[in-house]
Amino acid sequence: MGKHLFIWLMIMFFTPLMLPAFLSPNTITALIKTDYNAAISIFGEKDTINKELITFYQKNLRVIAVIANEFRDRHDDSDQFRHSGDRIGEAVADIPGDWASTVKLQAYSLALRMVILSKWVGWFWMPMIMAIAAGVLERRLKLETFSSPVPPIYNTSAHMLLALSGILLLWLLCPVPIPLPIIPTICMLISVFFNLAIANYPNY
Repeated sequence: MGKHLFIWLMIMFFTPLMLPAFLSPNTITALIKTDYNAAISIFGEKDTINKELITFYQKNLRVIAVIANEFRDRHDDSDQFRHSGDRIGEAVADIPGDWASTVKLQAYSLALRMVILSKWVGWFWMPMIMAIAAGVLERRLKLETFSSPVPPIYNTSAHMLLALSGILLLWLLCPVPIPLPIIPTICMLISVFFNLAIANYPNY
């Protein structure tokens, strides 16, 4: 379990850092538009979503745009190669500007997905509380009836919780192209595996 946790931590740390090197600004813009249109079609609160999106971005993520712009201004020398005829030099010189644009769009994507998740989070607390309560009651029933927990179920549930939580965090941090309706399913599965993990926690 510790190894899997370490692997997921490495994935969640390095993926947001490396993704701007592989995705172009146009690609991330297309992913943001897909998420935005899906959110409008599901929630239908366009003005509210726009207001919350701008507020969240300005309060929490604007500093990312400032840092990206500073990096671009220091290292972007694409104007020197613009009309030089050196295609390779021009492509290399464009990297800092493209990286800065991608990072800013990645921050905007994070803001949008945080707003989307905030629309759903109120509906997820009740299933999560019920799942935890049911798991505790089932565990007590096992103790009173002398039924032992099932370690394979616990191990499977713990790994699934880790994987689903990692996928959800990756979806938040990076513009990973996961269809929006799948996110509530992931959250509901987290509550189910919470229940199974609590009910079958080994008595070591």
